[in-house]
Amino acid sequence: MDRQTRGRWAEEAAARELQRRGFEILERNVFLQRGELDIVARRDHRLWFVETKCRSRIDRGAPHRAIDRRKRAALFAAAREYLVRKDFRGEYGFLAASVIPAPRDGRPCVELCFLPISPSDGCLEL
Repeated sequence: MDRQTRGRWAEEAAARELQRRGFEILERNVFLQRGELDIVARRDHRLWFVETKCRSRIDRGAPHRAIDRRKRAALFAAAREYLVRKDFRGEYGFLAASVIPAPRDGRPCVELCFLPISPSDGCLEL
């Protein structure tokens, strides 16, 4: 499976897991001037920006560990642009979806975790 195909597979697995947990998927693969948002979801009147990461093996650590300070800053900037464009003034947060194929049957194992992101990650306010 090439990288692009694996990325689509991981995003689909993450979206299914989010729906299973009661999230409504609003948009996927949102391209903005300041970056891309993998998944935008809503649950209980809060928007969630979900960054999906996939690795074929876990010996290099959980996939979400690859979300470094630069990526968090880019994600925050894209989310702020999205909020301004949609004129959204409610609560929002960030999640990371770590996706790993199960070794035996290839089905995805999806772990969701909070992603601490704030303007202090090097982002400028819009």
